[in-house]
Amino acid sequence: MGLGFGFLGDVVVTRDGQELKTGHARQQCVLAVLAVQAGRPVSLDQLTDRVWGDDPPAKPRDALHGYLYRLRQVLGDDVIVRKSGGYALVASDVDLHRFSQLISDGRHQEALRLWRGEPFAGLRSPWLDSVRDRLLQEKHVAETERAEVALREGRHGEVLPALLTRAAEHPLDERVAGQLMLALHRSGRSAEALERFERLRRTLSDELGTDPSSPLRDLHHRILTEPEPPDILPHAGPSRVLQPNESAPRAVKRRNAVVFVAAGVVVVVVLLVVMVNQGTSTTPSSAVMGKYAARLKAGDLCVTEGRDRQTHDGPPIAVQGACSEAPPKTLIEPLGGENDRIWWDHPANGLGCLSAMGGSVQEGARLEPWDKCRDDMTFQQFRFERVGQDRYRLRPLHTDLCVGVQEPLAPGAEVVLERCTGGADQEFTVERI
Repeated sequence: MGLGFGFLGDVVVTRDGQELKTGHARQQCVLAVLAVQAGRPVSLDQLTDRVWGDDPPAKPRDALHGYLYRLRQVLGDDVIVRKSGGYALVASDVDLHRFSQLISDGRHQEALRLWRGEPFAGLRSPWLDSVRDRLLQEKHVAETERAEVALREGRHGEVLPALLTRAAEHPLDERVAGQLMLALHRSGRSAEALERFERLRRTLSDELGTDPSSPLRDLHHRILTEPEPPDILPHAGPSRVLQPNESAPRAVKRRNAVVFVAAGVVVVVVLLVVMVNQGTSTTPSSAVMGKYAARLKAGDLCVTEGRDRQTHDGPPIAVQGACSEAPPKTLIEPLGGENDRIWWDHPANGLGCLSAMGGSVQEGARLEPWDKCRDDMTFQQFRFERVGQDRYRLRPLHTDLCVGVQEPLAPGAEVVLERCTGGADQEFTVERI
């Protein structure tokens, strides 16, 4: 079997399966420095710098000669050899180099099996610390590649526990975040996946002053909109977004959704409350057809179909506008109890679902329709509170905030989530038009 050198964990040297004693930590540091550059000579000056850094002993060369002498006694003069300018470790079985070679060959799973713990465990020097950091980063990349392979093969349940741990260890790593979102989504935990995105967005904003990358935003949007989990990861490039009319109508039929014509996405929700309170059936055969407007109590403006976001490539957001604006066709989908989901079918934007943007529970989060309604999206479900004979307050199921208007008297003001203050900017009347 020969000599085997292990540094991906405690320092372990074996000969024919039997562990050898390589001395105390400083002597093992000398062996580790030689092992990192196995086959290449390391000068005494380099050994001094890499073993002690800025704090060498009074006679470092004497100390090094003593360490090298004892190591050669254990390992053999043909293992640590003198070369011009220094000493070299002659060895073919060093886990550090096997790891690098396996990574180069794309054999990440096999490479990661070599790890037994922190590299050079128990050894400390500035140079070894830097090598340790590099190895840990290489291990992180290998684990990321291994997780990607597993996700591509549909083994999301297998890697999910490790991804949860790695996301906590690397809170700013967007690739790990994307893998975790995908694994959660495929495991039926889509709401948690979207919350992970929001958590990362806040962390990036607070610590780096930036937003999630375009690939990660794309994955987030796909989780929101596609009926099946994405089959590629964020860094792999753009993906096809499910078109609104591909499968949504089947979901509506399964739920016996009722078709209305209304003045805006919020109007339909409030209208449903009126119908329920009047005892009106919500079956297709008996539903009342007509145009309705949700007029904010504070002024003469109505909730309208929305406008494009600043990014120009996102879906519209709900805003205030003139009550005479043409409303989109909407579909009300009762979910049981007081909870309802609101589809809308806009001539330009297609069929989608009213949603608190990105599942956010923060104040100021905008409302917008997404391309796909999903059963597990609590932020696409709403409950209602009557606050007067003809007035209603709208509350998303996933938060204690209320739907309000940022500037109650301003045309184009965004419809957002706000603290429930009971103000007129959160109370709507419903009228037939």
